[in-house]
Amino acid sequence: MSVDNRARVTLRPFHSADPLIEALLLLGPTGSGKTPQGRLLERSGYGCHFDFGHELRAAARGGVLEARDTRFVRGLLETHALLPDDRFDVAEAILRSFLRRVGFDASKHRLILNGLPRHVAQAKDMDAYAHVRRVVVLECEAETVRLRVARRRRGEGLDHAARDDDHDAAVEKKLRIYEARTSRLIRFYEERPGTEVMRIQVDPLLQDESIHTQILDRLELADELSRQGADSPPRRIENQKSKIGN
Repeated sequence: MSVDNRARVTLRPFHSADPLIEALLLLGPTGSGKTPQGRLLERSGYGCHFDFGHELRAAARGGVLEARDTRFVRGLLETHALLPDDRFDVAEAILRSFLRRVGFDASKHRLILNGLPRHVAQAKDMDAYAHVRRVVVLECEAETVRLRVARRRRGEGLDHAARDDDHDAAVEKKLRIYEARTSRLIRFYEERPGTEVMRIQVDPLLQDESIHTQILDRLELADELSRQGADSPPRRIENQKSKIGN
């Protein structure tokens, strides 16, 4: 997606009169294909892809965060841990840096979230910045994850290759974290008025382009139903916007 670099960065806690970011969230365990799907959606013009894992690794190299926060992020990556609930300020700083870099304007662009939020507390924090209108869940069995990560290690497919955290122990730990914490986001968003959750089954042989076609078909149908007034109004989000604006 080509974004005008002159566009304004709009984050609600600091600019309460600006529009709330409309977002699509990609959910799924490591290896399920979130990054290639985010890239393909961006190329199709659906929105601007924010890959939190990629941005986190970039921040660990320095130049984005303050020195102590950079060291903190390095520690997270070394232990394959999730960002603690009380350190959402780190995610906020990385998100702000990304939006500024791409010239994101909430009045013109959608945001495709990949890797943030990763658990319910972060989802509640994200409410101050974005209305997650669609959630695409890439459902992927553990054995499928292992096969797809192995393919990624070989440089096959559209996913990023040569990652330091693709070794077997790290993959197994991330699978456990996803099951224990991140997967709870599915129920969280299913119960939220104004958010639609779409499930896409991923198998070892399914190519990323085929998954992308399924996602686009579902999104186009959802958008058509929305235009016909079939979506529920985002009551919880609207209440929050009113509160922030006061």
